[in-house]
Amino acid sequence: KQWYQRRVAITAGGAGVGCTPYASILKSVWYKIESGDYNFGTKKIYFYWLCSNVKVFEWLRSQLKEILEKLEELDSSDFLEVRLHLTRFDNDTNMMQNVALNMDSKEDTITELPNTKTQFGRPNWFKDFVAIGEHHPVTDIGVFFCGPAVLSETLDKSCTLANVELEQRDTGSMFFYNKENF
Repeated sequence: KQWYQRRVAITAGGAGVGCTPYASILKSVWYKIESGDYNFGTKKIYFYWLCSNVKVFEWLRSQLKEILEKLEELDSSDFLEVRLHLTRFDNDTNMMQNVALNMDSKEDTITELPNTKTQFGRPNWFKDFVAIGEHHPVTDIGVFFCGPAVLSETLDKSCTLANVELEQRDTGSMFFYNKENF
């Protein structure tokens, strides 16, 4: 429930199925919005999902697509920003050609999700957090994570470093890290 209280929430589902609890949260948000219940503090969710192979994206893809399409129908497509990262990939020539040929498509070539593009490699958390903090000045931003300890440490450290940088830039934004254990 803590993420409901943050105006901006970043959920980072690591190692593929680490996003399982967040799939439930996203579905809950979708039901609230569909029923017209906007009675929670969160105004923006950045949903990061890191997977080591394309097949892992499959199990949540249809649910994410349904949520994104419903948000677009409700003119709320800016509420949820999905950021997919493929952390390992074979030199699959067909996939790479397909991605290259469809760079201008509104739909992601790999997952077929609207308004998102799969990135190759890991996110630059510090850079992303600073950019998000600048985009949401004077905002407490919750970072919620479920996944491996090494990535948890990286996220915690990136929050701390981003807070120092944002304080120097006088944005008034601050990151709060939350490790979820289920």
